[in-house]
Amino acid sequence: MPSEPPVSSAPSFVGPNLTHRSVLAERLIDLEIEPGSEFVVEMIPRGYSLGEDWESLPKSAQSSENGVVLISVVDSLTGIRPRLAFLPPFPIGDASESNSFDTLRQHMVNHHTIAIILLRLGHWAIAIAEDGELVVTKTGSRYVKNQHKKGGQSSNRFRRGREKWIRELFDQAGEVATARFRDYPGHLEYLAMGGDRVVLSQFLKRIKLPDGLGDRALPNRISVDQPGRKALDDAVRDAWSYRMYEFVD
Repeated sequence: MPSEPPVSSAPSFVGPNLTHRSVLAERLIDLEIEPGSEFVVEMIPRGYSLGEDWESLPKSAQSSENGVVLISVVDSLTGIRPRLAFLPPFPIGDASESNSFDTLRQHMVNHHTIAIILLRLGHWAIAIAEDGELVVTKTGSRYVKNQHKKGGQSSNRFRRGREKWIRELFDQAGEVATARFRDYPGHLEYLAMGGDRVVLSQFLKRIKLPDGLGDRALPNRISVDQPGRKALDDAVRDAWSYRMYEFVD
C-alpha cells in the first residue's frame, strides 16, 4: 500500500479580529490569571521571518511593516505552543522576548499623534488624532458621477469630465489636509488612510502633503464605506486596534 502523506504539524489560526488596545489589555489580564499558565511574548520588528509553528498565518502576517507580536504558551507536556499573534497598529522599534506582558503593554500605551485621511469618490474626511482621540476634524464632498457605460464620443467626453471631477475632489481634499496638517502645532508621526486602495494611491501621487507625511502612511488601511464624521469616529478606533490571530486546537 502506498504510504499516506505526512500530516502538517503547523497549527491553524482564526482571524484577523480587529481588537482595540483597551480590549486587548483586558485579554492580557485573562491570560495572566489562567491557572498554571506560562507565556513567552516575542515582539519582532519589520523584516522578520517566522518559524514553521507560525507558517499557517496568512501572508499579511508573515511580512507586516509594523512587525508582529507572538504569544506562545509553555506546556510541561507538549513544550511551547503558539497561542496568539498580533499585528500592531504602530511599528515595533526593538525586538524583545520575555515571560511577561510588560513590554507589550508599554507599546500599547505609547504616545502617538497621527493624521487621518478617508477618501472615496465623492466624499472625504480629514482628522488629527492624539492617543486615540480626535482633536481636529473636517469633512466634505464633491460630486463625481458614476462610470459611463456607453461607447463612442459621448463616452470619451464623459471620461474626460469624470477625470476632471476626480482631480477637483483630490485638490479640494488635499488643500484642506495640507492646511490642517501644516497648522497643527505638534509633530504628526504617521498617516492613516481609509477608502479605496486605488483612489488613495492616485490621491498621494497628485497631492504632496507637508513634511513628507505621505511617505509615512501606516500599512493597515482603514475600512470605510462613506467618509464623514461618523466614519472618523470609527477610523480612530481602528487606527489604535491590533489585528489578532488566535490558535485553534
